Amino acid sequence: MISELANKIFNQSITDYHQFDEIDYPIQNPYEKDSLMHLLYLKNWIDTAQWHMEDVVRNPNIDPVEGLKWKRRIDAQNQVRTDMVEFVDSYFLESYKNIIANKDAKINTESPAWAIDRLSILA
Repeated sequence: MISELANKIFNQSITDYHQFDEIDYPIQNPYEKDSLMHLLYLKNWIDTAQWHMEDVVRNPNIDPVEGLKWKRRIDAQNQVRTDMVEFVDSYFLESYKNIIANKDAKINTESPAWAIDRLSILA
């Protein structure tokens, strides 16, 4: 299942990130560039770095000027995160473009990439 694969990759990404625990550490994605696994790893790395940025700005003793710099960086990172979700959705659209849905098919969730985003957050 996709959720099992995603969780395995998300956990690997988090473990790899914590080897360095540095927000700006260059990503060393172990998966083939055009693969879904590559996208999942990258997605979670982006999320993990963002959560660490948010931890920095939550420090009650942070200098307000420094806090504002972090807030702006978080806002920019959130756009990177959103762009990545849209890219993952494009991957799925391309992968399943020849599939014809049943006429009575229902969509019971967000787009696939936003559902994956939720899994990444929970990892």
